[in-house]
Amino acid sequence: MTTANEAAPNLPARIGRAVVDTAREYRDGLKHLKRCPREIWIAYAIKVLEALCYFSSVLVLMPFLIADMGMGDVKAGTVFGIFSASMSFFSLFVGFVADSLGIKKALLTGLVIALVGRVAISFSTSPWIVYPGLFFLSVGFAYMIPLIAASVKLFSTKKAQKFAYSWYYVVMNVGSLIAGLTLDSLRAFFTQPIQLTLLGASVSIRPLQVVFLVGVAATLVSLTLVTFFVRSKIPAEELEEEPAPAAKSEGGAKAQPEERKSAFTIMKEVTTEKVFWIFIAFIFLLVLVKMIFQYNHSLYPVYMERIGLKTWTGKLYAINPALIILLVPVVTAATSKMKSYNVILLGTFVSAGSVFFLGLGESIALIVLFQVMLSLGEALWSPRLYDYTASIAPKGKEASYMALSKVPMFFAKVGAGPASGLLLAQLCPAEGARNTELMWIIIGASTLVSPVTLVLGRRWLDVESRRRAQEAAGPTSAPATG
Repeated sequence: MTTANEAAPNLPARIGRAVVDTAREYRDGLKHLKRCPREIWIAYAIKVLEALCYFSSVLVLMPFLIADMGMGDVKAGTVFGIFSASMSFFSLFVGFVADSLGIKKALLTGLVIALVGRVAISFSTSPWIVYPGLFFLSVGFAYMIPLIAASVKLFSTKKAQKFAYSWYYVVMNVGSLIAGLTLDSLRAFFTQPIQLTLLGASVSIRPLQVVFLVGVAATLVSLTLVTFFVRSKIPAEELEEEPAPAAKSEGGAKAQPEERKSAFTIMKEVTTEKVFWIFIAFIFLLVLVKMIFQYNHSLYPVYMERIGLKTWTGKLYAINPALIILLVPVVTAATSKMKSYNVILLGTFVSAGSVFFLGLGESIALIVLFQVMLSLGEALWSPRLYDYTASIAPKGKEASYMALSKVPMFFAKVGAGPASGLLLAQLCPAEGARNTELMWIIIGASTLVSPVTLVLGRRWLDVESRRRAQEAAGPTSAPATG
C-alpha cells in the first residue's frame, strides 16, 4: 500500500498529467464537433436566441406581474408558478409530437407557438390577453427546450455527442449571459412607456415589456434560420454512419420506406419501458436542486429590488452564465472518464450548499459567492444530465426522453411559485421588517434533500452503470434488474 509520504512527491506529476489529459480531451472534442453537419451550428444559434428569450422573460415576469399588473406577492407567485409548471406539463406531450413530425417541422411549429405568446405579452397588460399569451409562451418553451436538446444528438456524430452536449450547455448560457448583461441597461434606458400606433390602434409598451419585445425579434431570426438552413434529412455520411441498405421485397423490388410512427405509438413504447421509470425516479430526486434556479428567477429579482440592489440584478445574475461558459468545457473534459452518476452527485452537493451564503446576510459579496458556488456545482452536474439522458434514450425517441425528463419539475413548480410569493410576503415584504437570511436558509435546507437521497438510493438509481455492466458481461449474462 502506498503511504501518504510516498504519494506526496507524485502529486505534482499527477496534476500535470490531469491537465495534459484535459487539454487533449478538449482538443479532440473540438475536432469531432467540426466534423458534424452544419445543422449543429444552427441548433446552437437557435439555442442562444431561445435562451435569451427565456431568461430575460423569467427575470422580469414577477416584477411585471407585481408592478404593471398590480398583483400582490402571493398572487404573482401563483401565476408565475402556473406558468412555469405549465411548461413541464406540456412537455409530457411535445416530445412525442416532435418525434412524429420530424425535426424541421417540429422546430418551425414550436417557434410559431412561442411567437404568438411573446407578441401577446409585449403589447398588453390586460389579463384577457396576458394570460393566453403566457399559455402560448409556456407551450412554446415546453416544446423548444427538449426539442433543441434532442436536435444536438440528431445533428452530431456519435464521437462528438458528449462534447456536443457540453457546448450545447455553453451556448445556452451565452443566451443567459446576454439576458443578464442587457437587463439592467434596458431597465435604466426605458423608464417611460412607449406610445405606438399599430393597425390604427394606440398601443402603450411599458418599460418591462421592452424585454419581452426583444424575444419577438429573436424568434423571427430563429424562424429564418430554420426555414432556410436546416435540412429535413441529414445524409448518413455527414453523420459518419453507414447508409442503410435499400430494403427489397421478396420479388426483388425496392421496399417502401418505413412508415413514421404516430405520437401515440411512440408514447406507448416509451412509457412501457421499465428502465424509463427508474430514470424518471432519478430525475424526481434532482427536483429540489433544480428548484434553486426557479427561485433565482421568481424570488431573486424581487428580493434584489427590496434590499436596494435593483440596479445590480442583471449584472450579478450574469455571473452564473459567465462562469458556466468558462467552466463547462473544461469540467466536462476533466470529468469525462468519471461515471455520470458520480459527477451529478458531486455537483448537486455543491449547488445545494451555495444557497447558505445568502443565509449569512444581505450584501453584494455574499450574492457573488452564492452565484460562484452555484455555477461550479451546475458546471458539474447539469451538462452531464443531458448526456446521461441521451445515452439511455433508444434511437428515434430522443425528443421523448428529453421532454419526459422535465416532467418531475411540474410538481415542484406547482409549489415553487406560490412558495416564492409566500416567502416574499412573510420574510421579504415590500414594506416592514425583513428576515431574508431565514428565507434562504429554508430554501437551502430543502435543497440538500436531493443529493442526500441520491446517495441513499444509488444502487437502484444508477441506470447507466448497470447498463454498462450488462454490456461488458456479454449476451450470455443475466439481464440487469430494473
